Amino acid sequence: MLRFALMICATILAGSVQAADLPDRPIRIIVPFTPAGTSDILARVLAEAAGPFLPRGSVIENRGGAGGNIGMAEAARGAADGSTLIQCAFGPCGANPALYANPGYSLNDFAPVILTGAVRNVMTVRKELPARNIQEFIALAKTTPLSFASSGVGASNHLGPELLRSITGIEMTHVPYRGSGPAATDLIAGRVDVFFDNLPSILPHIRAGSVRALAALSAERIPELPDLPTFGEQGVQGMVIDSWFGFMTPAKTPPAAIAALNAAFNKAMATPAVRQRMQELALTPIGGTPEHMGAHIQTEVARWSEVVRRQGIRAE
Repeated sequence: MLRFALMICATILAGSVQAADLPDRPIRIIVPFTPAGTSDILARVLAEAAGPFLPRGSVIENRGGAGGNIGMAEAARGAADGSTLIQCAFGPCGANPALYANPGYSLNDFAPVILTGAVRNVMTVRKELPARNIQEFIALAKTTPLSFASSGVGASNHLGPELLRSITGIEMTHVPYRGSGPAATDLIAGRVDVFFDNLPSILPHIRAGSVRALAALSAERIPELPDLPTFGEQGVQGMVIDSWFGFMTPAKTPPAAIAALNAAFNKAMATPAVRQRMQELALTPIGGTPEHMGAHIQTEVARWSEVVRRQGIRAE
C-alpha cells in the first residue's frame, strides 16, 4: 500500500513557507505509546533532524495507554497554533475509531501534517508448526485449532490475522499481549501458533531459526528476506498491511503553520542521516503533502472499519 518514494517538491518548500509561521517556542510532539518502540524512535529521529527548521526545536512527550487513545485525546486538547503535534499511527488513526465506542477523540479533531514512514510486516509461526507455506497453513487451520498473538487489541498484528480470517474463512483464537516482546517470546516458546509482527522486531528471530516466516505482508518481496514469498504470490490477495506513521495537529491550526511544519519535516527526511537511520530501522520514508496523508488516513479508516464490522471486533 505504501510503496512511495519520499515526495518532496523543492520549489514549494523553498521560501514559500517559513518557520516564522510557527510559535516562538518548542514544538510539543506527543507520542501515544511508551518509549523505545518504533513509533517513539522514529518520532525522536525526526524531531532531532527537524530542529534546525523549527523556531525552538521540539520536545517529545510520551502519553501511552489505551491503544494510543490517551495520547490522541491529549493532543486534541493541545494548542491549535502549530505548537502541538501527535505521532499518528496505524491503530489510533486507522483502526481505533471503529474499535472503540468512545475513544475519547475524533479524527475530525485533527488536521494532517505529513506521512513520515512505514514498516513492513511478516507472518511468522512457531517453528514446530507443520505448515511451510500459506496454502498448507490454511489447510491446517481448517482442521486444527490455532491461536494468534498480538501486541494488543486494534494493533496491526491483531487486525492482520482478522483480515486473513475474513478472506480465507479459517478460525484462529486471538491471544493479546502487552506489547510485541511478550508475544514474540511466547511464539518462540510454542505457546501460540502465529504472530504477525513488524520486520525490525521479528527479523532476528527469523534469522536465528527460532520462528518460521510464512509470508510477507507487502506488495513485493522484502529485501531483507528475498526468499520469502508474499501472500499474493501464494494465492491470497488483499493481504498487504503496513504499519505506518505520521504527524497530525489540532484541527484549527492555521494553514500557514501546517505548511511550515510539513516543510520542516520534509526537509528533515531528505537528509542523508535520517534516510540512513530509517533504513537501519527497516522503515520506508514517505513524506509529501498534508493532503496525501489525509487521503491515506481516509483509505485506512474505511478498510479497517469494514474488517472490524465484519469480524465483530470491539475494544473496551
